[in-house]
Amino acid sequence: MSENNDRGPGSVIDATVHHHWASQLEVTDHMSAGWREQLGIPNTLPGGAGAMHILPATPYRRPGGDYLPETTSSPTAPPASDPEFTAKQVFESGQVSRAILGFDRGMFIPSVPNAYRAVALARAMNDWTIDHWLASDDRFYGLVMVPNQTPLEAAEEIRRAGLNDRMVGVLLAANGLNKPFGHPAYHPIYEAAAEMDLPIVFHAGGDQSSDTLTHPTAGGMPSTYAEIAALSYSPMMTHVQSMIVQGVLEKYPSLRIFVSGVGVGWIPGLFFRLDVNWRGLRREVPWVRKLPSEYFRESFRISSWPFDKAPGEDGPERVVRALEAFGGVDKLMCFASGFPSWNTDSISDIASRIPASWHNSVFKDNAEEWFRWPGKERAAVVEPTVEVGEIPETGELGDPNRRTYETEDGREVEWVPAGD
Repeated sequence: MSENNDRGPGSVIDATVHHHWASQLEVTDHMSAGWREQLGIPNTLPGGAGAMHILPATPYRRPGGDYLPETTSSPTAPPASDPEFTAKQVFESGQVSRAILGFDRGMFIPSVPNAYRAVALARAMNDWTIDHWLASDDRFYGLVMVPNQTPLEAAEEIRRAGLNDRMVGVLLAANGLNKPFGHPAYHPIYEAAAEMDLPIVFHAGGDQSSDTLTHPTAGGMPSTYAEIAALSYSPMMTHVQSMIVQGVLEKYPSLRIFVSGVGVGWIPGLFFRLDVNWRGLRREVPWVRKLPSEYFRESFRISSWPFDKAPGEDGPERVVRALEAFGGVDKLMCFASGFPSWNTDSISDIASRIPASWHNSVFKDNAEEWFRWPGKERAAVVEPTVEVGEIPETGELGDPNRRTYETEDGREVEWVPAGD
């Protein structure tokens, strides 16, 4: 394991920093007069009440606090709510050259039950990010927040806010339709993202609000924050598997996906099992023409945060050995601090836990390749070569040797991978 923790000036891209507002008026000021009136202004509603909260409540809070101490510019301000103060903390080491802002509790927007309000809020949050944060420091970059419970409106917002060159991806956090993200209902979002050449960002934690339609863990609602923290990767595995098996990456071949907030330790186990199951059951999904792990390596990148830890002095080596069993994780992982979360990862800590040969890829190269940075020409949309959703007739039920089928327009398409 490397002992050299020094990263040179500007050598790091931080792929996940969470920003918040000091007052929700910063966001609602970007909404129409009607919405501002409906939501209210603090201390102006009957009885001296404040404004209606724009976000649902979250039932899971860490007993020791959700954020690092001293990440606010004043005792009354939420962490990472002052652009200037946050920039100082993120960039003061001189190592980070770019930071991608991924919202804090703002990522709960797709769980807002009122879909019309969610659409208006998502639009306002994107404008607030551009006007309040990106304008404050040219090292900050943003993600387009989308109301994924209304996929057509979400696609419109991607095409609108995504025109800003400093918006480098599209954020899907809360699951507004209670369906895995590979479900066809979400396809308008992916079509727009592919058209704008923006990667989709899946972020864990958006399903933790009390009003959400979905559960923050796969088996149901846990009782404690500790369970949430330990199991946060479980719904993400469902989304990743769904994107591959439901053919999203064949229907939108140029689509890129970034996964944040769940570490990397779950990858080997999921794909060891999924690859084996696909070999035996691929007749169900003939449009999946490669091993699921191949799609993952080609179309996914994943944040290091929160980096998995194992007990004992040899803990870091054991984690790396598990990742090397899957292979190629150094080309998939992008450094992310998760700032200002309580489990924020530092550059020096990650550098000490991964092999030195991974450093250039993890700290900069992978993220530089994956996100659509300003000045980077938008790539053309790649057309699909297989009909997703069509079940071909093989001529003999279960014939493992049949490798092609004929489409309605007379094309012959391969559906079993060569060399299988």
